[in-house]
Amino acid sequence: IEPESRRASNERQEYIWWVVVAEIAIFCVMYAINGRQEAHITRPNDQVEVFSLFHRAIIWLNVIIIITLIITGFNITWSLRSEGGLLPFLLRGTHEITGLIWFPVWLLMSIIAFKDIKLLSKNSLLKKIILPGKYKPMKRIIFIVFILMGAGLLTSGFIIWFLHPDAYTHAQFIQFKRALLYVHFGSSVLIMFFLMDFVYSALIAVKGNLKGLITGKYPREYLEQLAPDVLEDIENKKGKKA
Repeated sequence: IEPESRRASNERQEYIWWVVVAEIAIFCVMYAINGRQEAHITRPNDQVEVFSLFHRAIIWLNVIIIITLIITGFNITWSLRSEGGLLPFLLRGTHEITGLIWFPVWLLMSIIAFKDIKLLSKNSLLKKIILPGKYKPMKRIIFIVFILMGAGLLTSGFIIWFLHPDAYTHAQFIQFKRALLYVHFGSSVLIMFFLMDFVYSALIAVKGNLKGLITGKYPREYLEQLAPDVLEDIENKKGKKA
């Protein structure tokens, strides 16, 4: 059993740096091609609310939890080299508890970010909580990856938590847990891509995006120039209320 655990851990340690470098390289290429977008603002006080307090709470909770899971997950990946101790033990416990907390946050994030539901359903309540705007093809792919990889992370992590092979366990059981470890690792790598996309979009790709994610409001001219679909969606909702 122990050699299998060490082998899985060593393989993760070997490949994870290549994956992280590849993901960073992708965003470097995107920046080299697209540069940084910036809106020309002449009326900074003409603000439009894009994200409600509920939206912002879910978005930032999701980001903070994913960062926590990545940091504590690295501890588990390198736990064999750290040779245990109180800190790795506490970090593993934090990882497990944070994973449980992430389930409802991931579920809510999946719901509010499901922009395509507006094309499939006329439910007024759903339309109120769904983020405004439409998906560009790449953003739709990232959303689908977030849903699938989040489900993979949560499912594999929950099962791994309860699987404890021992000397009397069949080899198939041990290999099943090892397979789940790879599912968990693969899902976490792609979730890191989602996190990097958030950081890239908020801090680098579009000037002023981070401030809007904090306050929930953007200048109307910003939306007219960089996100007309979002402004159109918001204006349509206001028109229906009137």
